[in-house]
Amino acid sequence: MHITPPQFKPPAGLRNRHLQTILSSVGPRRIRLRKAKRQLRSTAQKLILDAGDGVRLLGFLNRPLDPSNGQCDANLASTANDSTLVILIHGWEGSDESSYMLSAASTLIAAGFSVMRLNLRDHGDSHHLNEAAFNSTLLDEVVGAIKTLQSEHKFDQYHLAGFSLGGNFALRVAAAAVGHDISLTSVSAFCPVVHAELANSALVEPRNWLYNAYFVRKWKRSLQLKSKHFPKLYNQRDFAALKSLDEMNQTLIPKYTSFSELSDYFDAYAIVDDRLSQTVCPCYLHFASDDMIIPVEGVARINMSHNLQIEITDHGGHCGYISNWGFDSWQDERLLQIVRHFNK
Repeated sequence: MHITPPQFKPPAGLRNRHLQTILSSVGPRRIRLRKAKRQLRSTAQKLILDAGDGVRLLGFLNRPLDPSNGQCDANLASTANDSTLVILIHGWEGSDESSYMLSAASTLIAAGFSVMRLNLRDHGDSHHLNEAAFNSTLLDEVVGAIKTLQSEHKFDQYHLAGFSLGGNFALRVAAAAVGHDISLTSVSAFCPVVHAELANSALVEPRNWLYNAYFVRKWKRSLQLKSKHFPKLYNQRDFAALKSLDEMNQTLIPKYTSFSELSDYFDAYAIVDDRLSQTVCPCYLHFASDDMIIPVEGVARINMSHNLQIEITDHGGHCGYISNWGFDSWQDERLLQIVRHFNK
C-alpha cells in the first residue's frame, strides 16, 4: 500500500551527510532528548522475553501517558490508539536508549501509541543474559521474542520499525513471519543494511575512518562486557590488539559464529534478490543517496514485490534525517505517518 512520504528538504547548512549522521545522535539533539529519556525510563515496563532455545532478549514497553500527570495510565489500554503497539529495533551497537530510538518512541507515545524498544542480543544492558555472542544472522531469536511479546501483550495492531541493522532485522522478520504465528500490520526500515559486504566495504574506506573507529570501539566494549560476565568463554587477548573492522571480522566471525567464510556470513543476512518477496505486510524502506555506510547502489539488488515501497531521499546521511535547526526528525514524522495511516 503506497503512502506518499512528507518532503525531506533540510536547510542548506544541514545537508552535509556527516552533519546529518553525527548531529542526529550527539550535541543539541542529544541534550534535547534528555527529558524524553528520563520520562521513558520512569514509565517503562522492563521485559525479559523468552526468545526460544533458552535465549532471552531485553526490551522496554511504554504505554501512552495520562496528560494530567505524565504517568502511564492503565485505563488508556482501552483507547483506540493504544490498541496499537510499535516495536522498535536499534542498529548495530545501538540500544533502547540510542537517540533515534528515544526520539521515535517519544513521538509515537505523544501521539497515543504504545512502544516496545527491543534490544538485540548483547545490546543495551543485556550482555549477561546469554552466553553466546551476538551476530547478525540471529533472526530466529528476534522472531521468537516478538512472538512471546505478542502472546503476553495483546494489541489489535503491531507495527515493526528498525534502523540500519535493525531495519534489516525488521524486514527479515516480515519475510520470516509467514512460517510463524506473528501478526504485523506494517514494517518501516530506515537505512537498512542491504548486504553487509557492501556496507563493510564502505566502512573500511579511508574517508570513513571515523565510523570505522566508532564501530571498532563499540564492538570491543561489547566483547569486554561479555568477558566480564563469561570469562571462560571470552578472553580480551583475542580482540584487544585488533584495530580495524576488517581485522575484527576476519578474526572474530570464524571464532564466535558457525561461519568460516566472511562472504557466507555476510550473505546469510542480506535482503537482496527475492528474499523480501514473501513479506506478510506492507514494508516501507527508506534510503538516503548520500549515506556513507549503506551505499544506495545496493538498493538495485532488492527485487521489488507488491508489499515493498522504497523511498530514496537526496540527503539524510545514515539514519540522520534532521529536518531543521530545531533538530526535528523526518524519520519520526514518516514513521508516525505510516502508523497513523493504518489506524484511520
